[in-house]
Amino acid sequence: MDSIVLSKKDFKSLKDLIYSSSGIHLHEGKIELLKSKLAKRMRLTKKSYSDYLSYLHSTQREVIEFIDTVTTNHSFFFRENNSIEHIINQFKQYPKLHTKEFKIWCAACSTGDEPYSVAVQLKEAGLSFSILATDISHTVLDVAQKAVYRDNKTQKIPLSILHRYFQKGSGKYKGFVKVKPEIKKHIQFDKFNLINDAPPPLKFDAVLCRNVMIYFDLKTSESVVNKLYQVLNTNGYFAIGNAESLMNMKHNFNSVKKIPSLYIK
Repeated sequence: MDSIVLSKKDFKSLKDLIYSSSGIHLHEGKIELLKSKLAKRMRLTKKSYSDYLSYLHSTQREVIEFIDTVTTNHSFFFRENNSIEHIINQFKQYPKLHTKEFKIWCAACSTGDEPYSVAVQLKEAGLSFSILATDISHTVLDVAQKAVYRDNKTQKIPLSILHRYFQKGSGKYKGFVKVKPEIKKHIQFDKFNLINDAPPPLKFDAVLCRNVMIYFDLKTSESVVNKLYQVLNTNGYFAIGNAESLMNMKHNFNSVKKIPSLYIK
């Protein structure tokens, strides 16, 4: 890492590449982080600094790999669950419940902890549902589709739900759990770029876009929020992370009283 001298020109070039590809905004305070991540990818690809920069600028898949190392995929089951509980309680009051299939989009699903957390609660509530779970990173989507997790990620899951919908590992999988097929079948995982991809031609009853806009600047966040607004049904819910806000953005959402970071169309 010490051998990497990141010039202002190279930093700006990397910053612009990451921003145009993912909307992630890196300020100059991230230079040392960027150098460490460059060193990691150089080791893995066995390339020199100059060769790696050329490779990065010419290979879209490597851009995503690099973005993976820059962002922190810190997630666990039932994280910031108040907004999810509220959404499901509202779903249970739907007037024609027996004919309704609720559609949810987890728009930045990371390693799958969020969509599986939502799914087990919808299942427990006896609701019919389908979940689209998307992320820019094929790496985290691979983890999500395998649905195998260290059991320290499950500490917030109520024991009754944990025993019902997760299989405890043994042998080489001791210390791991696996999501059961009856939950997995409700979720479709797809690659999706919040910045550059057109949203799916569907209408959703809830869209979750949590703990990803912390990486965006205001302009990008506003664009994403309004893109997601378009795919929500009237009275559909929009959830963001507790550390995020829609302040200073132009949007048409109304906040849900007493439930931080939850909005309604």
